Amino acid sequence: MTWRIIVNPAAGRQDGGRGWRAVEAALGDAGVAFDVVHTVRAGDGEELARQALREGRRRLVAVGGDGSVNEVVQGIMDSGLDDTREVTLALAPHGTGNDWARSLGMPLEPRAIARVIAAGRTMLHDVGAIDFPAAPGAPRRWFINVAGAGYDAWVTERVPRPVPSALTYLGIALRGLASYRSPGFRITVDGEVIEDRLLLAFVAIAQYCGNRMHVAPTARMDDGLFDVLAVRELSLLQVLPKLRKLYGGRILGDAAVSHLIAARVRIETDPPVTVQADGQVLPRTPAEFSLRRQALAVVIP
Repeated sequence: MTWRIIVNPAAGRQDGGRGWRAVEAALGDAGVAFDVVHTVRAGDGEELARQALREGRRRLVAVGGDGSVNEVVQGIMDSGLDDTREVTLALAPHGTGNDWARSLGMPLEPRAIARVIAAGRTMLHDVGAIDFPAAPGAPRRWFINVAGAGYDAWVTERVPRPVPSALTYLGIALRGLASYRSPGFRITVDGEVIEDRLLLAFVAIAQYCGNRMHVAPTARMDDGLFDVLAVRELSLLQVLPKLRKLYGGRILGDAAVSHLIAARVRIETDPPVTVQADGQVLPRTPAEFSLRRQALAVVIP
C-alpha cells in the first residue's frame, strides 16, 4: 500500500526543505511507495489526515514535530472510522523537540528513518482524550504523548512559532518562575484526590516532553493507563537543583513530585489555567482525561 506523507514545512529547523528532501530521497531508495501533501497553516494536518482516510488510505506518515503529529492524530481519531486500528501511523521526526519520537526510539537520520518505515514493524499505541466540561461546544481533543496543566501550559503559550531553538522552552520556563503564581489544584485520579497548590500537573502516555524532559520514565504507551505527575509549587532556586533529575529520568523520587497511575483523570484549578497536549495550547480547566487503549497502529524501530 502507498503511504500518504503529510509534511509540515514550518516544523523544526528552517533549512529550506533540505531535511525533508533527504528523507524523501531515502524513502525512495528504500523502495517505499508514497505520495506527499504539505500543510500551509496550523490545523491543516488534521484535515489532510481526514481527507486521506476518506480516500481509503490507511497508511500515514507525519513529517514534523510533536505538534505536527498531534494534528494528524486529531484527524484520525475524529474521522469517524469504526476501528482506528485500521490506520498505521509512522513518524519522520523533523521538529525542534521530537519528544514522542524519543519515546518510540525513532532515529533522526534520514536513511535510518526510511529503513524503519520500510520494515513496517508496529505496536498498538494508546491515545488520550481531553474534554472540557466548562467550555460548551469545545471539541474533544486527542493526544498521543504528554498533556499538562499549569506552568507547563503557561510556558507553551509563550513559545514562539516556529520554535527558534531546542533551548527555547527551558529558557522561557526558567525566566517565568519569578512571576508565575501557582493555582490551587484538585486532581481526581480514579477516585483518589490530590488537593494542593501546584506548579503543574502532567498526564502522560509517553515519557518525554519540553525537549528531552524525562517527565514520566515509567510510562508505557500501550498499557491503557496514564502516568500522572503533580509537582508542588517551587521557586527558581528550588527548581534548579532538580533539573538534573528531570532530564535524567529520576524525577519520580523527588519529594516535590506525586506520581499516580490512572485510566481517568479530572483536573480542576482555582483560578482556571490553560491546558496543553503534545505542545498544542487548549482551553482552560476543568479538564477530564480518558484513554482509548491500543487505539492506533504506530511504526516503531
